[in-house]
Amino acid sequence: MTGRFLYYAVVYARTIPALSFLSVITLCIAPLCAEGAGQPMVTTRVVTYPSPPGETRSGDWAVEVNGRSMFCHTVGTLNGGPASFASFDFSGTVTIKVISTRPVNTAKALPASFGITPMVNGKEITFTLNKPRNVTIEINGGIDRALHILANPLETGAPKPGDPNVIYYGPGVHEVATLKLTDNQTLYLAGGAILRAVIPKDEKPLIEHGWRDQKKYAPFLVASAAKHVKIRGRGIIDLGLLPWLSRNTFGLSKCENLLIEGITILSAPEWVVALFECKNVTIRNVKEICKGENSDGVDICNSQDVLVEGGFYRNNDDEICVKTTLPPPAQESKNIIVRGAVIWNEHARGLGITSETRANISNVLFQDCDIIHDLGNWSCLAILVSDSGTMSNIRFEDIRIEDTQSAVFDCWVGADQWATTRSAATSTA
Repeated sequence: MTGRFLYYAVVYARTIPALSFLSVITLCIAPLCAEGAGQPMVTTRVVTYPSPPGETRSGDWAVEVNGRSMFCHTVGTLNGGPASFASFDFSGTVTIKVISTRPVNTAKALPASFGITPMVNGKEITFTLNKPRNVTIEINGGIDRALHILANPLETGAPKPGDPNVIYYGPGVHEVATLKLTDNQTLYLAGGAILRAVIPKDEKPLIEHGWRDQKKYAPFLVASAAKHVKIRGRGIIDLGLLPWLSRNTFGLSKCENLLIEGITILSAPEWVVALFECKNVTIRNVKEICKGENSDGVDICNSQDVLVEGGFYRNNDDEICVKTTLPPPAQESKNIIVRGAVIWNEHARGLGITSETRANISNVLFQDCDIIHDLGNWSCLAILVSDSGTMSNIRFEDIRIEDTQSAVFDCWVGADQWATTRSAATSTA
């Protein structure tokens, strides 16, 4: 196999004696190779989706797939914004042409592990895809006004309007305050649907003066002790109208057999996908672009048998992290796999265990992920133990890091501002 290798920095650890709490930590370097060799021929099919009237079109990019024009959205970001994105589904092989409103001297497609070499002709950039990918296009050696191409697999088994136990949102803008899902229900967002979160004037906050003295309202979507709940589709959840810290996007507690798949989430004011004491959860091909402080991408708290697969995460806080926010007798976090995700880390940590470790955490694997940017002052990967829970069998394998402004790996034990068992954490360190 031919290819080039990405650079990995040395492990950074503030508390070396505390490493005894780990069973395994592995950082692997894998070669990069072009995709597509030896792949069987597949019939090409492309599905694009309409944009609701009144949506702001990107002023930086136009996008075509196999000659078909797509709507290109714009969204605010913490660094180098605004960004643009376009989303579609396909099978087979497609040619994507993107047209910049700015001069283009050079262009690159990230992650580099995809092996995509874009061709530049004036302001036009073209490249091909032969499998679903979440690809970022940057020009002239910088990150400003990047374009995110969210190329999905063809959707199968989509419900129809009127299906029993389905809350169905078709194309268009739908303003919604909160939603509650119960056993066997599906929330379905069709392509072209935008679910826009609002706070009605008559809604009372759950907490009048919360953290940083902000009003705290119920999560946008709630499921409690529910089984066989699905949140899926090709639509968008837009939380850009909400004040900072006002709502979690998803508040999912003590649920079993959850599926979250395919959707795009924008501008969350706080934690996005938040799991508390859940079991048997699959989060697949979810895309998030959120500039708000505290907009963690996925928080897996006291949850077990969780798979986070694929997707794109560009958030202003931890991207995908494991915690135990509740002490025993709440269940431990264990048997968790995060694989195939593309990470643009805007501020905090990319992947790992990130404080609030009040119960044990074990059997966690971060595998085959790409961190294309790390722009904060924290770390790409982390294991942070701030409470009395123990860590075991935490692994990072085949993690490709292309750009970091901070430490690659932060391993730390000690009391921090979120610690509740300070004496235990301090003595462990």
